[in-house]
Order: sequence, then C-alpha cells, then structure tokens
Amino acid sequence: MGTVRRIIDEGFGPWALSKDGTDLVRRDDQPLGEWPRQSGCWPRDQRIPVRPAKPFRVAVVGESVARGFLLDPVVTLPDLCRAAFREAGLDDRLELVDFTVNGLSAAGAAKLCRAATELRCAMIVLYVGNNFPRSTPWLDDPEARQDAARIFAGRGYEDYLTARREAMSAFARDFCREVEETCRAAEVPLVVVVPATNQLDWHAPWVVPTWLSEDRLAEWTATGRRLDEPAGGTQAPDLARQLALAEQMTILDGGTTARPMEIAGRSLVLLGREAEGVGLLSRAVSVGADPANYERRCPTEVAEQLRLLGRAPGCRVVDVPARARERYGVAALGREIFLDYCHHTLDSLRDIAADITAEVCAGLGLAPTPGWPERLVRAVSPPAREMASGYLLSALHNQHWGQSADTVEHWLRRAVETDPTCVEDLATYFSMSLPEAQFWLLGDSLAARSERMYWFLKNFSHLPVLDAGFAERALRVLPEDGRQRLAKELEALWQKLRVERRGEVNLLDTFWRERDSGPKPFTVVAGESGPVSRYGFITSGEHPLHLDVVLTAGPGLPEGRFDLQLNGLHCRTGRVTAEWQHERVVLPSAMLRAGANELTYTWTTAARDTDVATAAVATLGTGPENLHLVRLARLRLTP
Repeated sequence: MGTVRRIIDEGFGPWALSKDGTDLVRRDDQPLGEWPRQSGCWPRDQRIPVRPAKPFRVAVVGESVARGFLLDPVVTLPDLCRAAFREAGLDDRLELVDFTVNGLSAAGAAKLCRAATELRCAMIVLYVGNNFPRSTPWLDDPEARQDAARIFAGRGYEDYLTARREAMSAFARDFCREVEETCRAAEVPLVVVVPATNQLDWHAPWVVPTWLSEDRLAEWTATGRRLDEPAGGTQAPDLARQLALAEQMTILDGGTTARPMEIAGRSLVLLGREAEGVGLLSRAVSVGADPANYERRCPTEVAEQLRLLGRAPGCRVVDVPARARERYGVAALGREIFLDYCHHTLDSLRDIAADITAEVCAGLGLAPTPGWPERLVRAVSPPAREMASGYLLSALHNQHWGQSADTVEHWLRRAVETDPTCVEDLATYFSMSLPEAQFWLLGDSLAARSERMYWFLKNFSHLPVLDAGFAERALRVLPEDGRQRLAKELEALWQKLRVERRGEVNLLDTFWRERDSGPKPFTVVAGESGPVSRYGFITSGEHPLHLDVVLTAGPGLPEGRFDLQLNGLHCRTGRVTAEWQHERVVLPSAMLRAGANELTYTWTTAARDTDVATAAVATLGTGPENLHLVRLARLRLTP
C-alpha cells in the first residue's frame, strides 16, 4: 500500500522544507509551479516551524481578500487576527500561520489546508470564493465544450448561462467536500468565512448580447443609448426613469447581461425598495460572464456551498455578508466597507478579524478577556501616510477596472484628506508608467514610500499606460498646491512621450483601456459606456496628427459603423466590415490639446451568426460573450 507524500515535503509557494525537516524556509529561487507567481503576493515570513511553539496553532488559508490587498503589508487579516489574540489575552496560547496569497486558486487552497494539517494546526480558517469564477474549469474539457455548444445552439444563451452556474456550483461543492474530508481525517476543526462583495459601487462592464435576434438587439441597443442620456438635459439621475429603462433591457436580453440588472438594482435600493434591489444585484453577480474575465466577486452559487460547509459537523461559519448588513445596513454593499470589488477597508477587515477570533475561541474552548474587541480598535491604527497610500492604490485599481469617476475620485479624495503628501505617490505612478521606465527592474533602488506602488504595478502587469482619465480626475480632486505640483510633474514626464517627439506611437502597444491587464492586439472589449475602446496619447496640440487604422468586424458579425471621438468631440464616422480595411484619419490641431488626449471608438452592435458562436464554444472553449466585436491590427499615430 503506497504512502501519501506530504505537501510540506514537496514544498509549496515560496517555502521548502529545511534539510533537517524542522522548518519551512523561504527561498527566493524556489520554483512556484502551479502557485501564484506574482512577486510580493505571499506572506513575507522567512521561516515556519513544523512543530507549533504554543498550545494551539491556527492557519488562515485565503485569497487576496484575506491578504488585505491594497492595504498589504501595512494591514493584513492574519496580522489583525494576531492583534486580536493579543488583546484577548491569548497570545501565549495561540499562534497563527499565514497562508494567504493573492490569486489563490481553489486547488491551491485545498493543498494549503492539507499543509496546515501537516503542520499540526488545531484549527483552520478558510477565506476563499472570489476567485472561483476564474478557477472553474467550465470549458477546459473538450466534452464540456461540446455539451455547452449543444445547449447554446439548441436552447439559447440563457440556458447556456444556467449550465455555467450549475458547473460553478458543482465545482464549489467538490472543493468543499475535499476540504471537509481533509479536516475530518486530521480531526482539525474549520472556520469557513463567506466572502461579501461590493454590489452598490462596483460596475460590471457592458456586455453586448450579440446572441439576440437582430430586431431585439437593435431595441436593446437603442434603450441603452437612452439610458446613457441625462433626463431632460440635466445631470441629476432620474431613478424611476433609469429603473424603467434598465428593466426593459433586462426583459429584452432575458437577464443574460449584468449591467442593466445592476442599474435596476441600484435604482431600487435608492428608491427604498431595498429587498428587491439587493436580490437583483446578487443575480447580476451570478451572471458573471463578460468579455475580459472581469468578474471577480463571489457569486451566490459559491457562497451557498461555503455556507453549507460551515454548517457541517466540526465546522463553524463567519458569514461576512450577513454580519456586515447587521453592522452597516445597506451600506455594507458598497464602498463603506469595500476598497474595490471585494477587498475590504481597515474597519471592515478589523470586524472580520474580530468575528474570526470569536469563532476560534469558541471552537477551541478558550475564554478571551472581556473588552477585547474594543481594545482591538485602538490597538490597530496604521500611520496616516500608509493609509493614504492604500486609498491611492484603491483609486488606481478602480480606475484601471473602468469604474465611475465618482468612485475613483472618492478614493483620491480620501487619500488626500488622510495625507496631502500622497501627491508624491501620484507622481511616482505616472513616472513608473512611462514606456522607458522598466519599473520591474527598479525594486531594490526605490524609496520605501514607493515600494507599495512598485509591487502594485508589478503584481498586476500594468504595462505602460497613458492614463489621461486618471490624470484628469486626480487634478480635479487635489487641492491647489497639490494640483500645481502634479501638473508640473506631468508636464515634465510627458514631454518625452509626445507623438511629435517619438515620431510614431502604436496605440495597441501603449494604450489606456479600462482593464488591469496588458494590451492584446485584435481585442476590443465593452467598456463603461457600451461597446467602446479608449486610447490615450500625448501631444503638443500644435499640429495635426495622422491616425492609421487597420480593422475588421469580429467573427460572425456583419458590417457595421464606428464613431471616432477625440477628447469627447466627434471626429469621424466609418464602416467596419468582414474584410480587413485601412482607414487614415487626420486629427485636426483644433481638437487636440497640449498634454494627454483621449481617443474613443464606439462600435455598432449587431447580431452574431449563431453557427460561428457555437463553433467557438465547441472548438476553442470561447463563450459567446468573449468573442470580439471588432479586431484591430493597427492603430498608429504619426505627426
């Protein structure tokens, strides 16, 4: 009978077992294999003893929400739990092993739970679920692709999405069963933390339902345009009007795209119909499919499986959505407790740490000293400078994911109010984003105050971006002295990026789009305001520029129209067809401005050939929502 090799014998993540077998030792040259590769995303512990040093060892296994993304390393959930143990008078009895990591997959979390049992942990805290939509092997298997293609071709996209949700639920159920069996075999109790998600202040992208009939899609598109238009020529939102139009779009697409449901749900909440609105917002998260793997929030299907695991024998549960609603009301669904789509503020993380600590004490039969939750609030108070950096990173993250000006400026404002000197970090961001910066080579030479910006950019592959929108929002929020300083920094930084100076700029290589991944040629995705692509560039504004475009319609789409805007002004209307074609456009100097400029393409929507979409599902595992609207081979600016 064979023996099962221990996880700690093999090593995992950045750690390998020492030669004498007494410690897991961090090694920079340790191959990470299937584990997340991003630098700086693992705990910084250099050594983990195999034998516990205190009576009870607790492991926290979690993804970036537990890592404290955007606040890490100043604030992490494991460190808050350690502080709670101290304030509860249990520091001499409890020790914590930090197994939290950005980008952790479900398979990785299951292995870390096994490692925790091998390290003789008395309890495991499991905090995962937001990464499951990406972890689910929905169309990886050829047989699953064929089944999905048959469902789409025979019953339509709505049933295809239902099958996807069922697959996600089954995936989560299998994961929970594996973790439960691991903990039961080792007789280690488990605390399951159910993730909460930002539903009020996080916007899913517009997904164009090209699977609808021509007439139905035309009506859906026209309704969407009306939704974008201010009512009566004013900027104030008319909630009743928004609700009616969004509900109409949801009826037309059968609830297969998230954004109209979100708009309707938010409108209902603001109109006082909270239960209806929250239900619709939850449904929107579960739709999940989008053109850029954008959805990273724990859907209802996964959350329910985690709750069931938390109710199993030997398990306990911290239901963050339920407890947050008790504390904050409907504000628990928005930026009151979230920095972005799922990552928490300091106050909210502190609440979660307190809830986890209470469950750990109850599960292990430990009696904390009275008043420890109140002492925990006073015990954890990071410097204003560090918190301002966290808020600035939140603004950046929201910006790169295409969130609203209101949300981005909220976190910029919080950063400035917390510490006005954070304008230095803004300048650092733009300098690191220059094509020549090669910031990934600068880690050892950066000042400490710039280190978090460095890791943020490096972890998420922010290739050089010309973020005209973020610069504009930052300048609008900063006080006068900060505004002048940043404007001066930008003027100096951007001199070398002018089209006139570079001679040629390929916008497909260094362009700004509302995502946090690098640019991909031939890809145009839906953005904040419908099927739109945004690109930034720098110019003196004194001379006209020439724009060369080579493009074709996405697979299975007929010819259509595109509208080009420069800095918000209409510049050109053209045609996009099934054949590759070349467009040469003159950008007049009267429409250019000195500094950052924004080029926006809006694409006409059209129904896609069903056979083409079905073939993409069956052969490539590409869902109908992931097929290109337009493909670009060239987007080049010259003087």
